[in-house]
Amino acid sequence: MSKAEKNAETEGEKRQDERSKRKEDRHQESSGATIKHAGSMIQQGYRPDEGQDRRRTALNKAVHHYGYAETVEKINELTFMNKNHKENHRRLLDDLEYLKAQFKDK
Repeated sequence: MSKAEKNAETEGEKRQDERSKRKEDRHQESSGATIKHAGSMIQQGYRPDEGQDRRRTALNKAVHHYGYAETVEKINELTFMNKNHKENHRRLLDDLEYLKAQFKDK
């Protein structure tokens, strides 16, 4: 094997390693930035277009099931997803305030 062939092989291996590292980094970054299960709030009965009483009942169930931090994260992500839908966006922001007022100290 000549020196040029060895260099070509090592460069190819380096490129492959860099690609795999980039793929791993991409998956790690996106896993924390998105909702893991999009319908998980719906399973607790939460829908932004419902009335305030139903939303708050569902939020209480979600906090009991997922915990305060994960519920706030999910509602925050839904807020971001609904930023162009003014009514849902406003309701989601109200629900974030409700969660902070009710559960933050507990």
